Amino acid sequence: MVKKKVIVEIRAPKVPESRLMAVANEITSQFDIEGFKLDKDYKPVPGNPPDHLAASFEASNETVMLVRGEIEEGKEKELESRPNVIKVWTDARIAPTYDCDTDVSKGDLNRVARYLGANKIWAKGIRGKGIVIGICDDGVNALSRDIVIDGWSPEKCSKWGTEGGHGNMTATDVIGMCPEAKIYDIGVLKNPPGTTPDVEGAISNAIAGFQWAIEHHKRDGTPQILSNSWNSYQEEWAPDYARDPNHPFTRKALEAIREGIIVCFSAGNCGEFCQEKDFRCGSDTGSGRSIWGANGHPEVITVGAVNIKGELAGYSSQGPAALSSEKPDLCGITHFKGYNDPDTGTSAATPIVAGVIGLLKCARPDLTHAQVKAVLRKTAKDIGETGFDHNSGYGIVQAYAAYKLLIKKTKPKKPE
Repeated sequence: MVKKKVIVEIRAPKVPESRLMAVANEITSQFDIEGFKLDKDYKPVPGNPPDHLAASFEASNETVMLVRGEIEEGKEKELESRPNVIKVWTDARIAPTYDCDTDVSKGDLNRVARYLGANKIWAKGIRGKGIVIGICDDGVNALSRDIVIDGWSPEKCSKWGTEGGHGNMTATDVIGMCPEAKIYDIGVLKNPPGTTPDVEGAISNAIAGFQWAIEHHKRDGTPQILSNSWNSYQEEWAPDYARDPNHPFTRKALEAIREGIIVCFSAGNCGEFCQEKDFRCGSDTGSGRSIWGANGHPEVITVGAVNIKGELAGYSSQGPAALSSEKPDLCGITHFKGYNDPDTGTSAATPIVAGVIGLLKCARPDLTHAQVKAVLRKTAKDIGETGFDHNSGYGIVQAYAAYKLLIKKTKPKKPE
């Protein structure tokens, strides 16, 4: 029988963190379904219940607990019929958003900073001091330990700060815009030795990584920003994640926003204007078929890609997204010399935007996710069709214009 990786959402009593695994084992031991195997290396992740169940959970002093495992395909409904099981979800395959074009660099990080006006914010003494940005990727080891100061890795994977690849690029691009920021290396795309080679990451690890960030933010207010340069390329990889806003990871991303963290996602690299399309996109390319799951949720900041000539990257995924008609929100810059020559894809564009947000958050520490999203959309440089369009959103992020608008809003009004 074909095995399927799943996330099982269960109803559980509220217990201390030290008791999570024991309670999960007790509940899952009652499933008694041949063909289901619990992953005992995965630490159960607490979560908020779906909105329609919130009142009953509150009344019974219960919580959601997420565990993962494998089950024979076709037995999901049988598992859902067991007591305490709310829903069985696909453990969606996720992957970094690489470019499908090997074009030459158009400038470097310094030129990108000048193009966006970040250098003008630096000139005012605002360079990101006190800001921590979580890089949710495959690891960061190319930056010094006084920059990469903490992190999280899945069980049986390399420790944070010791391994890097795609994450080195995204972290470098963040620091290129927000030079005094610190980094948390959150290894959501890491896999333990022996993992199937064509699997680059799992949504269950993203859930656990986001939970780590939420708990850290509750303790000391950091990270202020999470940068995510990954996505699920095809609807068929996990249809329930692609289109259902109640998927546990999508709810976890919203939980991070409610906690006070600003969350950015790449739109993806499955746009219709790239001649050589990424094979991982399959037939899911172009408008309405290229932004899936949390990457396109109405509340997150969804980032497309342009170069510093203002030209749309032909592979940049196009809205509407599966979960929102008005996506992407705006574009960052790609195709510049950074960690690589060039740094490419919406993978590079997203940390550019996250770095800009770091500067704005440094200038206005009280800035919320909703406020920064509104300011970035309002001050973006329009390209393509007038106003919003499904290729570039509201346009290209403009760091200095956004900063000026924020400062203007905070100046006290003169007495009449």
